[in-house]
Amino acid sequence: MIIAACAYRPEWHATWSALAAKVEAWVADAASRGAKLLVFPEYAGCEAVLIGAPVGSPTPADWTARMCDVADDWCALNARLAQHYGVWILAGSLCARGGAGPVNRAYLCGPQGQVAWQDKLILTPYERVEMGVVAGDEIKLFETPLGNLGVLICYDSEFPLQARALVAAGADLILVPSATDFPAGQTRVRQSCRARAIEGQCLIVQAPVLGPVADCDVVEAGTGRVSFFCPPDYGLPSNGIIAQGETDVAGWVLADVDPAAVATPRQSGQVGNFSHWGEQDERVDSVTTQSLR
Repeated sequence: MIIAACAYRPEWHATWSALAAKVEAWVADAASRGAKLLVFPEYAGCEAVLIGAPVGSPTPADWTARMCDVADDWCALNARLAQHYGVWILAGSLCARGGAGPVNRAYLCGPQGQVAWQDKLILTPYERVEMGVVAGDEIKLFETPLGNLGVLICYDSEFPLQARALVAAGADLILVPSATDFPAGQTRVRQSCRARAIEGQCLIVQAPVLGPVADCDVVEAGTGRVSFFCPPDYGLPSNGIIAQGETDVAGWVLADVDPAAVATPRQSGQVGNFSHWGEQDERVDSVTTQSLR
């Protein structure tokens, strides 16, 4: 299966039609190269509100509200493209209305009209305080013809128990759409993705958003590189990197992978991180303090 993940830079458009044409061109390009699953980054969906000329000085909370107003249209656009090109699309995330308030939501759209979503579970301080976003409350495993996959939006990848819940439920593939302003943030997410691939003995795909986007606080900066991570084990790259792009270079990176094959080391690998996970439990419930003063 060919998976395409992109480093993507949102931009202003004169009209919604111009935005739709841009997104379609990206989807058409990946589909023409054989991709069956397309992964866009976190907050790439903010492009849905970058229509016309910038007006005023909107606050981060204003951007949240504007994204919520167009979230259904953004989902519908990606759902239409998924059906037209016969692919699965993880759309660029954006704010949408949830039950308890605005959430950071990534829509998964399928070729037969399927639509699902994963909301970000653990929010950054900026999202909590400045944007007024609330956390999602549900980790979802998506059973698809391409395999069982999960989505951890950016900061979520830095918390291992969430990834563990997904692989324990049957995920062989975890998608990580990300938005990191500076190299330190990109390092945290990238290294967390590599760790999750080792711990879960699974495929992790990271897709970053790029900035800056003029007059848009949500993506006033953005850095990263597309990466496909695996457990470094028998039959897989010894550095745990299947494919990766260049830092801050927009475009698709494609990799022909079988997530189930990447997970094969769970049964026959040099190590058994996945199966041995539970051996931590009896040790972490308490810590023995021994004074050596």
